[in-house]
Amino acid sequence: MIENSTLVLFGAKGNLSRVKLVPGLFHLDESGQLPDDMKILSVGRQASTQDEWKKEIKGMLDKKFKDGYCEKTYKRFIERNIYHANLTEDPEAFQKFSNKLNEENLFSQNLAFFLSVRPSDFSLIVDQLADVGLLDQTNGWKRVLIEKPFGTNLKSAIDLQESISKHLNEDQIYRIDHYLGKSALQNILVTRFANSILEPIWNSFHIDHIQITNHEMLGVGDRTTFYESTGALRDMIQSHLLQMMALTTMEQPKSFSPNDIRKEKIKLLESITPISQNNFKNHAFRAQYAAGEIKGEGKVDSYLSEVGNQDSITETYAAVKIFIDTPRWKGVPIYLRTAKRLSSSGTNISVKFKNGDSLIGDNNNWVVFNIQPKESTSIEITTKTPGLNENELRPTNLEGLNRIDGDESIDAYETLMLDLISGNQSRFLHIDEVKAQWKFIDPIIDFWTKNKVKLDQYNSGSSDPDSSRIIFEDPSQFWR
Repeated sequence: MIENSTLVLFGAKGNLSRVKLVPGLFHLDESGQLPDDMKILSVGRQASTQDEWKKEIKGMLDKKFKDGYCEKTYKRFIERNIYHANLTEDPEAFQKFSNKLNEENLFSQNLAFFLSVRPSDFSLIVDQLADVGLLDQTNGWKRVLIEKPFGTNLKSAIDLQESISKHLNEDQIYRIDHYLGKSALQNILVTRFANSILEPIWNSFHIDHIQITNHEMLGVGDRTTFYESTGALRDMIQSHLLQMMALTTMEQPKSFSPNDIRKEKIKLLESITPISQNNFKNHAFRAQYAAGEIKGEGKVDSYLSEVGNQDSITETYAAVKIFIDTPRWKGVPIYLRTAKRLSSSGTNISVKFKNGDSLIGDNNNWVVFNIQPKESTSIEITTKTPGLNENELRPTNLEGLNRIDGDESIDAYETLMLDLISGNQSRFLHIDEVKAQWKFIDPIIDFWTKNKVKLDQYNSGSSDPDSSRIIFEDPSQFWR
């Protein structure tokens, strides 16, 4: 039973709120997941009347649910929603905000703050909430959800942590990585630990290597300013892909409680072998997309043209090789790669098994967790092709769909908002996970920063650049 609470959305008029958060909360309400008396206080920097805000909410829902939605739920949802203008020019803004929330007959004092704001505002807002007593847990619990990224390197992450931990305990801080809310990722641990056929072979004795992939056909679009200061390595590998790796390779937790799951992820991430100073070129590769042609879009510009900077060395393709210093994974290369403007889109985890001592020849055995666009788990085995030729073999794909017709569709943000108000931190990052991830990524960024060479180019609409194969541990390995 979820306790009654108040969800406070900072950045309520922003794109994330409009596209994901408000429609997601409506779906949770429609599914009966929200407490009856729960209120949603939407906080924005612009003045707006309650009637204007209700019209905006209706517009968000109409855009999201084109086939219509339940009128009864809509009326209940609208009554939950209250708008509050936190005007930046008003020095008393947060005191007025506190006075508003302290109307106990209206708002539960179990307060969950969702900070969908600029990263530079995270620490400031936490300070301001504390200054007006809104983080005091004397009367009800207080939780703060902080959007990605948590810092831009190890030092800034530590600085941010020191700032907010003056006011918040670790069990009050919910550092979001929205990939962890995806049902297909949640399914990885179940698939690994609930099926006895996998665990005995999930180790270096049987596994050749692992590939964790995120490919997109899209370019940087209107995110040029953000992307130019971030790049693919920070944007995807530092957060999403390292978390996917942790779920794929962590040891079985003592229980599936939030704390036990996080403990094993922390242990795994802290076991990553640092890249030695003379090995960066064989462990980390980067490139940029050039002009080309994308299916459905036609001809598209190069990254350099989009950002208007012909000297940019920001990567849109990044691939790294990782080794984990544990008995289970000793010597197994793990490849993480992410790219924009490739010929196809998809996110998956591909586990390649070693060739056994077979009289027939090399095998082609893989276990693949497909995260998106299709949620499935597949096993590839070698079988004989029917016919008179005894030696003709082919790979056979045994696929199990994780999502079938009739299954409920839940957006990752819906899962994570429900976790926030129910107090489940298992799908949020502990500060030690954040530190371990930056500790691995920072040296690569430092090396690339010091070696300002022109990046390899790959045509938009093509596949992985051939030069990316430099990170492979074995010449027989290939990008799946």
